[in-house]
Amino acid sequence: MYFEEIQLEEGAVLENMEVDVVKGLRAIEELKVGLIQAQWQIQHGTLSGSETEMLQGLADLVGMSYLMARRLGFDFSRLDRVLLQRLEDIKNADEMNLEKQWGDLSLLLSYLAPED
Repeated sequence: MYFEEIQLEEGAVLENMEVDVVKGLRAIEELKVGLIQAQWQIQHGTLSGSETEMLQGLADLVGMSYLMARRLGFDFSRLDRVLLQRLEDIKNADEMNLEKQWGDLSLLLSYLAPED
């Protein structure tokens, strides 16, 4: 491991760094599992017709995405900016016809970034 090669006067500093890295990796792994569980909950909710389960899964997916971004070192605002750009790109390509048929992407973009 990289940290074992570093020679420091205070071993406690090195141990704290290792613990922080391990804790950070563990949190990322747990969030990845949470994202998969949220996807499963959405799927299960759609199959069972449970509005509550679908909404909880969707909320978990969004919330955990923000937490994952934070654990990976990104600011929430940066994720927001990338999300808005991705939605614009998806709207322009409109491969799923969401914009053409229902105007979903325009509606979402105006909700997320309203023009005052």
